[in-house]
Amino acid sequence: MPVFLKLNFLGNQAEVTDEDIEITENWVISKEGNNRATEASRGTKSRRFPVSSMLTRGYGLATAHCGDFFPDHKDGRATSILGSLGKPTGEHVPDDEPGAIGAWAWGLSRILDWLLTLPEVDPNRVIVLGHSRLGKAALWAGACDQRFAMVISNDSGCGGAALSRRNYGESIEVITKRFPHWFCPRLATFADHERELPCDQHALLAMTAPRPLYVASAQNDRWADPKGEFLAAVAADPVWKLYNLQGLGTQAMPPENTSIGKMIGYHIRNGDHDLLQYDWNQFADFADRKLQKGTLSQPNKYTPLDSKNKQTLSDFHPDQRSLPMNPPEDAIILLGMDSKPKFTAMNGEPINWAEEDGVLTATRSTRHMNHIVSTEIFQDADIHAEFMTSPIAHGNSGLYIHGHYEMQIYDSFGVKKITQQDEGSLYRFTKPFINASRPTGEWQVYDIRFIAPRRHTDGRIRSPGTLKAWLNGKLVQNGVTFTEPRSPYIPYKHGVTSHLKTIEQTLRETGKGPLFLQDHGSPVKFRNIWIQRLN
Repeated sequence: MPVFLKLNFLGNQAEVTDEDIEITENWVISKEGNNRATEASRGTKSRRFPVSSMLTRGYGLATAHCGDFFPDHKDGRATSILGSLGKPTGEHVPDDEPGAIGAWAWGLSRILDWLLTLPEVDPNRVIVLGHSRLGKAALWAGACDQRFAMVISNDSGCGGAALSRRNYGESIEVITKRFPHWFCPRLATFADHERELPCDQHALLAMTAPRPLYVASAQNDRWADPKGEFLAAVAADPVWKLYNLQGLGTQAMPPENTSIGKMIGYHIRNGDHDLLQYDWNQFADFADRKLQKGTLSQPNKYTPLDSKNKQTLSDFHPDQRSLPMNPPEDAIILLGMDSKPKFTAMNGEPINWAEEDGVLTATRSTRHMNHIVSTEIFQDADIHAEFMTSPIAHGNSGLYIHGHYEMQIYDSFGVKKITQQDEGSLYRFTKPFINASRPTGEWQVYDIRFIAPRRHTDGRIRSPGTLKAWLNGKLVQNGVTFTEPRSPYIPYKHGVTSHLKTIEQTLRETGKGPLFLQDHGSPVKFRNIWIQRLN
């Protein structure tokens, strides 16, 4: 299905009333100065995220908190994603370094990376949308990432869709003083010198061409300069003509609550600075007209699991009553007391994890990329791993099977409302049946029967993979199916080396891949790891 993607201001819990959505722990905007979200915020902005009406129309919705990428305050750079990307985060930032809007746009593209792994999502119809300052980010994301099929700006104003040279409403001087962290520092030098700008916002709008663009304004929202937004759309029109397409098709501003345009859509709604159901209706109508339905394989078009695979899972009942467990005679020992660990670093070199008496301890890296990779590869296998979580960094680690599918390791002991983040989950696919996690400092055990996806010769998945998993004597997964990996941080995308490229190529050609032990910033311990290949 097609999907609208937008960032939000107050955390995902504010967008919906669903109690399963976790309350963000990151900094949030607050007029009262209490910049921590609480249960009271749940669903308070649901009018801006009309899940039910859009699903009824056949559109999916996706959202994430902008503060997860860059907390929206003047000192937010220090804790933003920019540091992990090698960007400066100190007091003295070069004039051309991106700010919050650049970070938010980057985040939208990373969410798109993940959406494109979901078989339910039409890869040719993901629409990026943003309101107000997040409308500025949506425009920039759409300009930088042509995978977005359509771009929507809602009341984005100065630095977004509105022409800066009009110097009407919120000006460059005002916006760079109030929100110095939004833009690269150089923009502030054009305060009261807008006429000296080398370009204006119509150029940003034009970067969407030849894809569909929609600009929306509100009549009472003078601060965002509705006329300046409309005039920018008019000025961008000639670029669509270069593609033999009609853009806006007029220079006359429409009356209130009237949607106009061809490949550039525009309306000015009565009312204030907001994102309302009327706006969503216009966006969906425009998308209905401009985005043709793609042809893609839906989940029900995959070959279903055969009876043999179902029986293979049904027969898997490991005995986890006492640790350490003894490996079967035909097991391939990856980590044991009497043998050298059969793992390499991500670059194929020797590992730098601490080893003592058959126990490996994850050596943390600042960018969480110090995973280790088994030298043995397999297609279908039983996987046994014993581990001990640490109180540091939530005990976060995992078993990356084939480098694609992560059985989560996490300090989830005592958690009552378990999610896909918790131990026992197949990360980004499904949460565990039960919380079987033990306290940090105690040895735990996974036993997993893994059946890999099967692919056509062109790489498309022919039949999904599946697995059954036991954690500490409890069944936590049973028959979950999976296709393409869903995490944007799989080793083949995050921390790529030539060694990993070779491994990934082998996986694509043979269906056989390694087991990764994940570094996610916590000194998790591992011991007694083995695999049994399944015939």
